[in-house]
Amino acid sequence: MRTYIEVESLRLRARHGVADVERVVGNDFVLDIRLEYDASEAMASDALDASVNYAAVVDIARRVMNEPSRLLEHAVGRLRDALLAEVPGIIAGRIRLAKIKPPISARLDCCSFTVEW
Repeated sequence: MRTYIEVESLRLRARHGVADVERVVGNDFVLDIRLEYDASEAMASDALDASVNYAAVVDIARRVMNEPSRLLEHAVGRLRDALLAEVPGIIAGRIRLAKIKPPISARLDCCSFTVEW
């Protein structure tokens, strides 16, 4: 059995980007996080401490996203490191960070970076 907790479409305002104006004005981002962990004890016991607390995951994501990075890759790497350091029991995961309105002249929904481990 493989079990996951997912935070989908977390919308945040952050100051990630290569251009100076992006790090001052900011942009809208969408974050998707999927964390694999052994949920068998939580499924059997209904105990919060046997689970991965998604509210804590959201708090970590907000904190990490509040610190500007030039690259989406760097922001995602910092988030992955923080989750692994602060959330016990993570076996594997997937993080996708999308910049909603990148400062490029093209019609698109977003540009994103994804890491899986």
